[in-house]
Amino acid sequence: MNTPRDPDRLIHDFLMEGATELADPVYDDVRASIEQRPQRVVIGPWRMPDMNKLVPFGLGAAALVAVLAIGSQLLGPAAPSGVGGAPPAESTAPPSPPPVGGTVQFHSDGAPATTVVTAVADGASVSGTAVSTLIGGTHTVRLECAVRAGDTWAFGGTTEQTTVPDERAGAWSAVVVKDGSPQQIGIVLSIEKLAGSDCDTWLGGSMDLAGSWTEDFPPVESGALVPPPDLAP
Repeated sequence: MNTPRDPDRLIHDFLMEGATELADPVYDDVRASIEQRPQRVVIGPWRMPDMNKLVPFGLGAAALVAVLAIGSQLLGPAAPSGVGGAPPAESTAPPSPPPVGGTVQFHSDGAPATTVVTAVADGASVSGTAVSTLIGGTHTVRLECAVRAGDTWAFGGTTEQTTVPDERAGAWSAVVVKDGSPQQIGIVLSIEKLAGSDCDTWLGGSMDLAGSWTEDFPPVESGALVPPPDLAP
């Protein structure tokens, strides 16, 4: 049994299905219905306007917005402004002066002695201390300079404090080292400062490090002292 075809229902069905053209039987029914209503004019064949095309376009635009939003979250904030978005170069701190000195043990005046040099150097400029523990007491020097003459070199500076008898603070003092295996070491105590003299002039000139007096230094029994690496001969 054939069910009568209702044109309104058929039109509703094809609108829901997204069709763009009426099937021929439906078109015939619609045309017949229109002919019964002379007040309306319809030019066939009946095609739907592009409303069905607007829906996919709208969905595509929404999807594009969603993709852009998700992408911006995944990529994070934009790179900082600058050439190529590169981060600014980090400043490099200048290298610290290398440590010099060390700890040595030896005999002085027939008794055990120890000298500890804790210093840093920039060429011949030295800062730090030299503390010598001798038979008569402790002698502390604030280091100011370093000088080399051949295989003999020295740290020099001002006596900061001393408990060694007959020695005094404020005078020149030095730790003199003669390279070899083992090293030899001598402690110069309390040399009077002349007016206008500085550490380099006193240690490099008045001390005469190349003289024969360094031959009698006692040998280092343990440890070694390290000179400044850039110390000129």
